[in-house]
Amino acid sequence: MKILITGSTGFLGSRTAAYFSSLGYEVQTPVHSQLDITDKNSVNIWFRQHQPHAVIHCAAVSDTGRCQREPEFSTRVNVTGSVNLAAACREFGAKLVFCSSDQVYHASPLPGPHSEREILSPETVYARQKLLAEQQCMEICPDTVSLRLSWMYSETSLPGEHGHLLVSLRNALTDASLPLSWSDRDFRGITGVDAVVKNLPAALALPGGVYNFGSGNDLDMYHTIRRVFEELNLTDALTRLTRNPNAAPRDIRMDGTLTASHGIFFESTRSSLLHCLKTCL
Repeated sequence: MKILITGSTGFLGSRTAAYFSSLGYEVQTPVHSQLDITDKNSVNIWFRQHQPHAVIHCAAVSDTGRCQREPEFSTRVNVTGSVNLAAACREFGAKLVFCSSDQVYHASPLPGPHSEREILSPETVYARQKLLAEQQCMEICPDTVSLRLSWMYSETSLPGEHGHLLVSLRNALTDASLPLSWSDRDFRGITGVDAVVKNLPAALALPGGVYNFGSGNDLDMYHTIRRVFEELNLTDALTRLTRNPNAAPRDIRMDGTLTASHGIFFESTRSSLLHCLKTCL
């Protein structure tokens, strides 16, 4: 089976490409000069020449600040690029798995955990682009699987990657000059990227639709981190841990019931973080 993975040099895409290669898939990882997803003709040429059976679309402008500053550019990548892939998937009979975001739930009037059935009207440019891409891909290619992904972390960092949650925690735990401050008004799930990647083969078999695809969390960020530190008996870290008073309230937790009904499960945020920190401290 031939699988095209966009964004294959990124945080999720690089790990996805490596994992599917290890499973024996024929993985296609074109660079921008070979495949420009914002150019419909470039997309059609690639599909005609390489005939992928499925696409895992990880490429995106995910820097929310850049999306706010450069909305035209980020729209071309996040929306137009996704639409071009959906049209090619429909024409050439390929399955599209689109990587969306839990950010679409930001500013929802309903408390979390949020379900895929909610009617949404997000405020940020990035979230609006992801939601619009979900909708347009589904209109063009009804068997598109849109995965709403949470903030992710990894036990390992690849060359050139910026820091993520686990790196920040490890650094702060070994350097007392670094802050340990989290908001008790920020509710969200955080997921190990390896869990996402290992569930992607099952996602290829899902019927078209939108799925919350990540770890659940019943606590705010401050109490999530506090509970993990308590279970690890990190007394010094607990004395340094403070509440961030400047963070705006947010609840973008996701309800994983629909995904679980298809046999796809994720550990809770607290449990997965606990396991990772036990092995890397």
